[in-house]
Amino acid sequence: MWSGLGNAATVAQLVGVDAGGIISMIRLAARTAQQNKKDCEHLAGRVEHLAELVPCLPQDQESQRGLTRLHGTLLEAHDLIMSCQGRGLANQLWNASRQAERFRDIERKIDACLSSFILISHIGIIRRLDGDNSSQRQVHEDVEEFTRAEIMVATDNFYVVLSDDTGSNGFGGTATVYKGTLGNGQDVDVKRLNPEWRGAEDAFGTELAILSRLRHEHIVRLLGRCADGGERIVVTQHMANGSLYNQLHGHCGATSSSPVATSWKARVQALLGAARAVEHLHRRAVPLVIHGGVTSSNILLDDTWTPRLAGFGAAVRQEAGVESQAVAPVAAADTGCGYAHERSFANAYADPEHCSTGRIKPASDVYSLGVVMLEVLTGKLPVMDVWDEGSQTVVPNMTLASFALPSIRGGRLGNVLDRRPALQQQTSWQQQLGPPAPLQMVANTAAQCLLLHGDNRPPIADVVANLEQALQLLCGHGNL
Repeated sequence: MWSGLGNAATVAQLVGVDAGGIISMIRLAARTAQQNKKDCEHLAGRVEHLAELVPCLPQDQESQRGLTRLHGTLLEAHDLIMSCQGRGLANQLWNASRQAERFRDIERKIDACLSSFILISHIGIIRRLDGDNSSQRQVHEDVEEFTRAEIMVATDNFYVVLSDDTGSNGFGGTATVYKGTLGNGQDVDVKRLNPEWRGAEDAFGTELAILSRLRHEHIVRLLGRCADGGERIVVTQHMANGSLYNQLHGHCGATSSSPVATSWKARVQALLGAARAVEHLHRRAVPLVIHGGVTSSNILLDDTWTPRLAGFGAAVRQEAGVESQAVAPVAAADTGCGYAHERSFANAYADPEHCSTGRIKPASDVYSLGVVMLEVLTGKLPVMDVWDEGSQTVVPNMTLASFALPSIRGGRLGNVLDRRPALQQQTSWQQQLGPPAPLQMVANTAAQCLLLHGDNRPPIADVVANLEQALQLLCGHGNL
């Protein structure tokens, strides 16, 4: 957020509003609040969302009026948080009712600003898209157009394969990802869609249309495309450490000594990054987006192990004011995934409500993320064959949710927890108090995400908050 304040301040100061400076003061004041600390931090978080939208505003009269309203709201928010600095019990009791009403009032004003800014930004995008070809180039100004010959040179004739969907079910693969190096020396990932896959054209168009407008530290960056002849190729920033799936399950060169294999902290960091990416899609992207294909294969890791969400081939723009949209459930083959896995895993991540109703909504992404949480906690594949002691038979193709949720909901997380990370510390807690609280928190969050009815699942903002708290607790557990 801090890196974005400069841009926010620059735009806002054009109309005399020092948004960046006030937001910085709000954030600092929230950190030192002695009363209503959670309310203050929540309010500061809402204000940060406004800061992310300010750079997207066009420089016109509508934006000026919105920024003027924003200035007053920011000042009120800062005054309220500053009033929570005192420690006195009498002062706290005296102001409790009045402060609660002020928090609600400012929340309503922030909601109004958010709605106004999103609408103004959306109108600005529509105006640009309705222009001529130069306007179209402006939307995709950072996306380079490659010829097939240039792609062949960059990939050394498609030599180094990073991931290959072999189409083991007999219907043919969807895409192969190659490592490439551009003329300027930059390493890239080159995803070449299978031209025989009937969904290739739609996935290619969807991924370009959505990914080209997204800018977030936990979303993979689109760099280029190739539509030369029959080729449909997407070029993105190189993810040196592959996918979370590969790191968890030891595929495609992943080693047992990687941070993801050995550290709970690294695993929860990967989950938190993915959750923040989904939160951006659901709450702050313009227009809002439902990913539709959240899997561990679509959570990629760069050379610093920073997670980035990829695979937008099945993404859907979320219509304003529409809770859910009619979209046929897709198999893994239709997700345009970043790093493919066995297609039989698709149902393990799929929202049951989406599958039964044919309507997708943000809660569908929350369900899929819940499955990824189980994958991280257990180290198990999303679908597996399980030995049943009662019947003395193998239960084939059991989903991870069916395998792990009974133990988690029964208070027996230790029975399904992965034994690889921080083995020495695990031996201690297994003998004494059970799994560490942060891991139990992640497990409980996953169980909530996997409730059958979407309306009962937590919003993605709550998932992010829980994972942030779990990570903070893990950081206090030393080598965990």
